[in-house]
Amino acid sequence: MAADSDGPVRSAETDKLWNETSVDPVELHLGKDSGFTLRAYRMSDTLPGSKAAPEPEPEEEEEVVEEPRGKHRETDDAEPEDEDAPEPDAADFADEEADAADDDEDALDAEPEEVPVFLTRKGKLLVFREAEALVEYVKANDDHDLAAIEEYAELQERLTAADIACDEDDIYELDLVVANLRGGHEGWEPELLIKAAEVGRDLGYALKNDSVIASLAPGSPLDDLDETFRVVVDGGMRGRFAKRRLKRSDSQQAAIAWRGVIAKINDHVEWRD
Repeated sequence: MAADSDGPVRSAETDKLWNETSVDPVELHLGKDSGFTLRAYRMSDTLPGSKAAPEPEPEEEEEVVEEPRGKHRETDDAEPEDEDAPEPDAADFADEEADAADDDEDALDAEPEEVPVFLTRKGKLLVFREAEALVEYVKANDDHDLAAIEEYAELQERLTAADIACDEDDIYELDLVVANLRGGHEGWEPELLIKAAEVGRDLGYALKNDSVIASLAPGSPLDDLDETFRVVVDGGMRGRFAKRRLKRSDSQQAAIAWRGVIAKINDHVEWRD
């Protein structure tokens, strides 16, 4: 299954399906295997298990809680206001710290964000070697993460094998990444590597794989490399400076890091015929 411009052409009806459901077919190349899956982007507060819309109860609790102890105290050895009052026991102290931590987490999760949703099930990404197999599975099953989107029933009804025609931007050749990096700076393909980072971040999030997320997180070596590639693609004076920076990059270390990311993704792929 080669990713080239001679692939299937999307019909107007296919474009209409993907536009109206806001889902896209994705083609993944991983090592010797390749196949299709589905991806959508949705706001986090529309998905099951989201903490994006906090419950009102914590706000009511904050009004009646006394001055918190633990990490919110100004000093660890402050005297209680009433010296005759009994000191709280360890259980009370732990409960208040847990409540404070929960409040902090709720505050961090309060703002909904757009997140990727794939055809994942029980921590595995389902990838189908044939378009017909993907369509058959979607029509017969709703026990996976993508089924949580509002448009899934419509997708089940309308999807056909002819619709599994991926846009060029949704074809990811992860099998070429390590070899390209090892080939030296002059042969690096920025578009290939930028797309790899894009899908790597999406899959790290969707699979809840902390290792993949950390490898591509802001400030990581692979993220810095990705940002440099993006500047190169933009061109101009900054692009020329970015090319110089790339020449100082350690191609072997980048290849090793990417090999680890791809291996972790591959470990969580369930290939289906």
